[in-house]
Amino acid sequence: MLSPRWTKVMRDLAGHRFRTALVALSIAIGIFAVGLVLGVRAILIREFDADYVASAAPNATYYTSPIDDDTVLRAASYSGITAAQGRHEVSLRYRWSGSEERRTVAVVAYRDYRDIAVRRLVPEDVSGWPPARGEIYLERSALQVSNYKIDDILDIETSTGKTVPLKVAGFVHDLNATPAQFTGVETGCVSFDTLPMLDESEHYNELMVTLRGSGDGLTRESASRQAVSLREDVLESHDVIVGATQVPTPGSHFLGDIFKAVSLLLLALGVLSLGLSGFLVVNTVTSLMSQHVRQVGVMKAVGGRAGQVIAMYLVMVSAYGVVAIFIGLPAVAFAGRLFTDFAEKILNFRIVSYAFPRWVVALEIGVGLVVPLLAAWVPVRRGARMSVVRALDPTGYSSATFGHSVVDRLLGLLRGLPRPAALSIRNTFLRKGRLTLTLATLVLAAAVVMSVVSVSSSIDATIEGLDTWWNYDAQLSVSVPAMARDIEAQVLRVPGVAAVQTWSQHQVVFERTGGSENENLSLVGLPHDTTFVEPSLVSGRWLTAADTDAVVVNTDVIAEEPGIALGKRIKLTIAGRESTWRVVGVITGQLGGPVMYAGRAAVAEAIGDGGVDRVLVQGRTHSNAAQQTLLTAVESRLDDAGYQVVNTRTQTGLSDTVARELGILLTFLGIMAALLSAVGMIGLTGTMTLNVLESTREIGVMRAIGAQHRSIYQIYISEGLVVGFIAWAMGAVLSYPMSWALTRALAQTTKVPLVYRFSWSGVLVTLAAIAAISVVASILPAQRASRVSVSDAIAYE
Repeated sequence: MLSPRWTKVMRDLAGHRFRTALVALSIAIGIFAVGLVLGVRAILIREFDADYVASAAPNATYYTSPIDDDTVLRAASYSGITAAQGRHEVSLRYRWSGSEERRTVAVVAYRDYRDIAVRRLVPEDVSGWPPARGEIYLERSALQVSNYKIDDILDIETSTGKTVPLKVAGFVHDLNATPAQFTGVETGCVSFDTLPMLDESEHYNELMVTLRGSGDGLTRESASRQAVSLREDVLESHDVIVGATQVPTPGSHFLGDIFKAVSLLLLALGVLSLGLSGFLVVNTVTSLMSQHVRQVGVMKAVGGRAGQVIAMYLVMVSAYGVVAIFIGLPAVAFAGRLFTDFAEKILNFRIVSYAFPRWVVALEIGVGLVVPLLAAWVPVRRGARMSVVRALDPTGYSSATFGHSVVDRLLGLLRGLPRPAALSIRNTFLRKGRLTLTLATLVLAAAVVMSVVSVSSSIDATIEGLDTWWNYDAQLSVSVPAMARDIEAQVLRVPGVAAVQTWSQHQVVFERTGGSENENLSLVGLPHDTTFVEPSLVSGRWLTAADTDAVVVNTDVIAEEPGIALGKRIKLTIAGRESTWRVVGVITGQLGGPVMYAGRAAVAEAIGDGGVDRVLVQGRTHSNAAQQTLLTAVESRLDDAGYQVVNTRTQTGLSDTVARELGILLTFLGIMAALLSAVGMIGLTGTMTLNVLESTREIGVMRAIGAQHRSIYQIYISEGLVVGFIAWAMGAVLSYPMSWALTRALAQTTKVPLVYRFSWSGVLVTLAAIAAISVVASILPAQRASRVSVSDAIAYE
């Protein structure tokens, strides 16, 4: 048979079901927030890393003249090389399912799909794998941009102008392929037997290798030196022409910056969630002890010791925690699956296991059991040590007093307010400790929401700046460099073209001291007096007509290569020929990576070739539809003139691509803001409910002297609005430095030069949102308050 105090615990848990549900829900929210965020983060990191290791990402990729299996075998046996793989890749235009829109697909072919040593592929359906002659397997990120289906037909346009239909036979995952949603270019795998159908030779034009030590701290400099040695000893010594070499940072995926930013956001959200969970529990348990003050007094009056009372209430809190765990763990598992599936599609990697790490499950249980006990210790200990006289105070207001603090005296200066409004303000500041904890959650939630809106505004400002920098409507690339005057004459014959300009673009090699090289740099040759760009100078100057060896670099080059700076002379290898250039200016980055700019004539002189491969067009109108129409017309004209167009893009399309890339981070920020808002709303609901419960006798007195339902309802709705307005005002002050820091952190993590712009409209929108949240959070407590009868109020303890 249970002792009286344990019987009381069971009775309180079972007899006050609403209170039990409220306390358990507050704890469960903490379990949910912490478990979801940290659990999803752990799953994403674990599965992304496992997928990256399994993909055998190349440490160096060579773009070469045609090579065969003998060359690949020589590379595989070279010192320091652990594996080598050859493949054929070509970018071709196509139409899909009879559509008139032309898109670009990067067609890749492996000789043996069942024996890929580097950059492995994972088919979504192995029954039809590998691709047969006349079939194509699309990389699965293509599904993010178009609704492709198996048996769809892609009409591929070959380099000779022929159209070849290829059937979509399935989908394949290539972690190392740039997702189509970022570039607008799909990737498709075909067999070597299909290459002749596409007028392509059955040779490799790419060589990919992995280096020894790639999993043990291999640096980019040492990887570059090994890549240079292989190029010279294995490729160039056998008359293989290497057009470009790509050496990424070892162990780093090209989407690593975005992934790091997402991971950083999730970690920050996890810490915030843990703190807010503690606030909720402290608030709820403090209110619980406030309701039980008289009961504690009675127990102590009949001989109960403080230690017994403390043990009893800690067991009660533990019971709440157990109930919360049974609520929170299944909710975390369900929401975590949805969240990780969403992230998997966005970042284009495979999740094999959705199992949460044991430490996350342990943390969830700890949040459910340990955090409530820690949060309850101070209020329980204070309540248990309260004197019997004070505990049995018959006023019914517990220990809450009003009128003695500086804040209370300042509020007392407010005159002429309606009685319900005055009572609402008085009730708001009656329990200052609870108000502080409630405001802590709401202020953080409001500040995060306003910060997210400001980050979104900053991204918009960055994209607007991009539109200002690039002053064109459409851009096209041709596969074979052509004479500028010839291609410009063709484009000017297209109706709607206002102006045209042609540029040349080359991958350049910068040799560092120490023997390593950087080939991740581009050099653009353009007219010095171009009006198609409006560069924003950081230092130095722009190009002039007198320049013969001058180059202007963007800030991404400076970040990529500390050895390149204003005023320095640098040696670059362009198309196999070495030349020296002077850095005369530094401009801001344009989200296109490290790019250098030089006069078109100077570039032609350096490489001995005056051909151009980029065509920029200005139209007479600049809407999205007009840009697309202009692009289609120019592409058709160039095709008719015998130029093979391999890639196209409108200026609006470029802005949309950048917005999609940065939108990933914005999506996760939005999720963070929504979750914190939900925590804040539940915290406010709990606070208002507990305020109503503690004011039961006060409500009874008001009802006894004739207060109507509407008046009582208005008091508590107004109280919720007052709390919400205070939280909004404090959150608005906090949001400016928070949004600035968040924008800077994202800019540094993603290496994207974000322009900071604070959103004042976001502050006003948040005011409306928090007012709505306050009203919604106060409706249920206000309804309970308005329905309290006089007899229930007198009987309430």
